[in-house]
Amino acid sequence: MLLLAALMCGSASAQVVNKCMGKGGAVHYYSGPCPAGYQHAKTWDATPEQPPTNEELWRRYYQRKQGEADSRYLSGLAGTSSGAVGHRVRADGARSASACDAAKASRESTLAAVGMRRTYELLQQLDDSVREACK
Repeated sequence: MLLLAALMCGSASAQVVNKCMGKGGAVHYYSGPCPAGYQHAKTWDATPEQPPTNEELWRRYYQRKQGEADSRYLSGLAGTSSGAVGHRVRADGARSASACDAAKASRESTLAAVGMRRTYELLQQLDDSVREACK
């Protein structure tokens, strides 16, 4: 990458781009003077920019890293980071994880026994009981 940048800016001499109008209004761009039969319309400075210095590249790198760190920190504060996890607090504290697991197992065994004859109401009732047990 650095070699390519060095080759591109090898000669930092003043360069120009000329806009030339041909017959019938055709527009052509040349890095030299307009050829015979073409009307000169406009000239632009086309001197290539110098590549950034090593210090500038490091400054940009650290600035980007600092921005990413700030973004992660603020996302964590806002609760929008991928690592943010919510916790449910039980009001009664009497229900345990085993009651939740038992309700899930009961739902699965009932669905296996019923097979494809399950109804929407049955699914709703089973899901409600699991939801109640897992609060």
